[in-house]
Amino acid sequence: MKSHHAAAFAIVAWYLMIPPVGIDNMVDARAPLSQWRKGVSFKSGKACADSLKDAIQNPMTPAEYQAATQATRKAKMHPLSMAEMIKRTAESRCVAGDDPRLKGK
Repeated sequence: MKSHHAAAFAIVAWYLMIPPVGIDNMVDARAPLSQWRKGVSFKSGKACADSLKDAIQNPMTPAEYQAATQATRKAKMHPLSMAEMIKRTAESRCVAGDDPRLKGK
């Protein structure tokens, strides 16, 4: 195998994984990672971590929250409270695309 082909196999995407919401409309950060939602993908763990850090340090504004709430209601879903939205962001984590926990059992 040529070296540039071997290098292509070494590239792994990173995902910002977002915890699921339970039937009580509360963030369930204890759920298995295979039940979490894949958010944005990144080319490196550092890029993912930097993005997550920024999202935690700069939570959504009230106007952004209202827009998200309206979109959620339009999709016939129950919007999260602002506190749960902030918690969901804080509980999110970066995971390599080849992490076996993404597949479940």
